[in-house]
Amino acid sequence: MKNLDKFIDDLRDNLGDNLVTVMAFGSMANVEEAKNNLNLMIVTNTLSAEDLYAISKPVQKWIKGKNPIPVIMNIEEWYSSFDVYAIEYADIKSNYRVWYGQDLAQHINVNKYYLRLQCESELKNLLLKYKNNFILNVKSAKYMKILLAQTIKTILVIFRSVLRLYDAEVPYRAVDIIEQASHYLTFNKVSMAKVAKVRYENDDYTKSELLFIEAEMLKDIQAILKQVDAMKF
Repeated sequence: MKNLDKFIDDLRDNLGDNLVTVMAFGSMANVEEAKNNLNLMIVTNTLSAEDLYAISKPVQKWIKGKNPIPVIMNIEEWYSSFDVYAIEYADIKSNYRVWYGQDLAQHINVNKYYLRLQCESELKNLLLKYKNNFILNVKSAKYMKILLAQTIKTILVIFRSVLRLYDAEVPYRAVDIIEQASHYLTFNKVSMAKVAKVRYENDDYTKSELLFIEAEMLKDIQAILKQVDAMKF
């Protein structure tokens, strides 16, 4: 992880004692030889425009290495965001690695009320986007495949959160997450699993499958939203 070590050194050179922690999170967090696509959380004591300017070059270099832009916040923001970013914090707590500084993730406390509420909000946004893109791209197989790939990514985030609401095991593989979620939610798990296999396992749709699944996805999002809205935590 030479690139990460160099990035952290650059952050320390520019931020000094103001740098509280650098942690990796997400599916690549604990992969020893990950070279790119590593999600990072950077937390500082204070965060001014001058601080952002000071680390702009190292961050830009990090992004050029095909990594997502890091999440950067001060420590007050970190502790005050457990409610509005309940899904994100639950994901971080489930899979993270501290590369520098304090282990702030051990203090994460996600309230199930806020977790369910954010699931509902994300589903409503997803439904709106799906309907709009469906209208614009329904005659294009290419763009409908792109839409389904984007949609399944968000749905898996929701499914992981729903499993956490029920204190259930959260599998790693997408199709296993779907199977596990089907124990708590009603949806077409066969078509949902097909979308996941296309997105993550290099499968593909037949023409008839695509026409069926793109319509089924709309029904499923609507059904899942209704169920999540009715949950009580």
